[in-house]
Amino acid sequence: MPYSLTWEAHGVYKKFTGVVTGEELLQSVIEISMDIRFGSALYEFSDYLGAEATEFSQDALNEVRAVRIGSFMGNPRIKVAIVTHDTEIQQRIYSTIAARLTLHQTRVFHAVADANAWLGREPV
Repeated sequence: MPYSLTWEAHGVYKKFTGVVTGEELLQSVIEISMDIRFGSALYEFSDYLGAEATEFSQDALNEVRAVRIGSFMGNPRIKVAIVTHDTEIQQRIYSTIAARLTLHQTRVFHAVADANAWLGREPV
């Protein structure tokens, strides 16, 4: 599996490795939003630094957005931090934010420390 989830005291840390497909991204978003801890989580930290590549179809991204819209109803206060050096992922997220297709506060970072500071997450 190209991702792992670690639930922490105030949120969830998601680490991607290898080649990540849209279906795997979707599965990770569904898994998080269906977890009993999601309702009280303050953040979702998505770490793409170990990902070699991403293969996201537009259909898969649309499904991810649909799940995120539904999850906003269950927890509107969660913040989503994405850490990546991949310019394709960065552009995709920036476009999503600019088009107002994300309801949760979402930011892209180059460094883990910057994401941790924004989330108020204690370094592990």
